[in-house]
Amino acid sequence: MRRIWKGLLFMLIVCIGSATLHAQEEKYIGLFIYNFTKYFDWPDATKSGDFTIQVLGHKSVHDELVRLTAGKKVGSQDVIIQEPSSVQDIKPCQMVFIGHWQSRLLPDILGKIGDNPTLIITEMEGMLDQGSAINFVIREGTIKFEVKTSNATRRQLKVDPRIRELAFRVVD
Repeated sequence: MRRIWKGLLFMLIVCIGSATLHAQEEKYIGLFIYNFTKYFDWPDATKSGDFTIQVLGHKSVHDELVRLTAGKKVGSQDVIIQEPSSVQDIKPCQMVFIGHWQSRLLPDILGKIGDNPTLIITEMEGMLDQGSAINFVIREGTIKFEVKTSNATRRQLKVDPRIRELAFRVVD
């Protein structure tokens, strides 16, 4: 009987720890995404109206970004967070975050975005090679990010050199 209770207690601790790590993951990703606005510069033509970030396939990151950006601006632009339900719902925006489970849609998303100056952020291994400029990875139990600067500059974005110091890995 005592072994059963110890086993149940262990499982409970693991579940709570996993839920806490998962909740922290969204907070860190949301904070990273918002802070990326400081390390990239968009063309002047995109600096009027709202600064729009779209989140596809990750409701909790969307919700965290809504919380983090309430009342905030990027330059003189109000920050708007949108949650398109499909690739067809994606509209021109400054940033798009594609959740892990939607990563297979990256080619369709790139087609939808076209040549627009959009910072593309993903969270699945190998996405830099597929066209993402920033990709989140987990290393040593910590959320880190890698950057492919050529994918950002190809989209008319200027990359602040300081991003290299913050990234886990930089690909030119």
